[in-house]
Amino acid sequence: MPQTIAFYNLENFFDTVDDPITNDDAFLPDGEKHWTENRYLKKLENISASIASIPNGLPSLIGVAEIENKTVLTDLIYQAEFNRNYDFIHFDSKDRRGIDVALLYNKAYFTPCHKEKITIHLNGDQNYVTRDILYVKGKLLGDIIHVFVNHWHSRGEGALKSMPKRVAAAQSLFSKAKAILDLDENAKIIMMGDFNDLPISKSITQYLKAKSKGDLGKYEFYNLAAIPYQNKEGTLFAKKRWLMFDQIIISNGMIKAKGIKITANRLNIHHDKKLLYFDNYSGIYKPNRTYARNKYFGGSSDHLPVFVNLVKE
Repeated sequence: MPQTIAFYNLENFFDTVDDPITNDDAFLPDGEKHWTENRYLKKLENISASIASIPNGLPSLIGVAEIENKTVLTDLIYQAEFNRNYDFIHFDSKDRRGIDVALLYNKAYFTPCHKEKITIHLNGDQNYVTRDILYVKGKLLGDIIHVFVNHWHSRGEGALKSMPKRVAAAQSLFSKAKAILDLDENAKIIMMGDFNDLPISKSITQYLKAKSKGDLGKYEFYNLAAIPYQNKEGTLFAKKRWLMFDQIIISNGMIKAKGIKITANRLNIHHDKKLLYFDNYSGIYKPNRTYARNKYFGGSSDHLPVFVNLVKE
């Protein structure tokens, strides 16, 4: 049976309750974004509809980023579209804003057997705080797969100045993936996420060793976002251009080993009209975001979902 795996950055998916440990003040009813219960419920409905509109039915695995806590994840999987068939894996990270990553999964197809969070340190600095990488090992239709969900440090302080933080994340991710390949060179590894870097960035190519073409060495990976990027496609629109920050990267085992395999050499970007709006100023369709700064638009997210199809041979 065909399987779909997706990743979706949910753009600041906060609940409306104050968390005294994190800086979530903007996303409260009396905060600067006036994040009310009605706005929260509308976003919940929008996200559910967006995921449900991904071709081939609801994905068996859905990596998500920019979620605040277990509350929003529980509310999400209890939406009618998920039909009570889904569960999730999530750890709270030490991110100052309290946003994390998580993995949603269809209990009928995927059975997790191990989960952990990979903490990232910058040059050994134990006080450096950022979002953890989520690692989940489990069985998808009987095959063991290794899934990593990422949301690397943003470019808010500048692409070059912030690059070492994304390099640190790449090194941590590569180290864990390498250890898996040392045990099984045919291991089926899927790395998904908002990497806040492009498929040609050195964090991806040099430190994670994700290639855009050619045969893979034992410790190299294939970037399914490379072809869309080369075609000038993207998952978010910023600074008057499309950016390809949301990527899915796989090991050789997902290409050549028996069992679960990818069906194409590129990922798909979900461009459903529910997720887009027509910008009269630029004359193009853009992701229908929830906010632009403090201006409320009421859309799903400023990112588009990406997905890949798998088959078991």
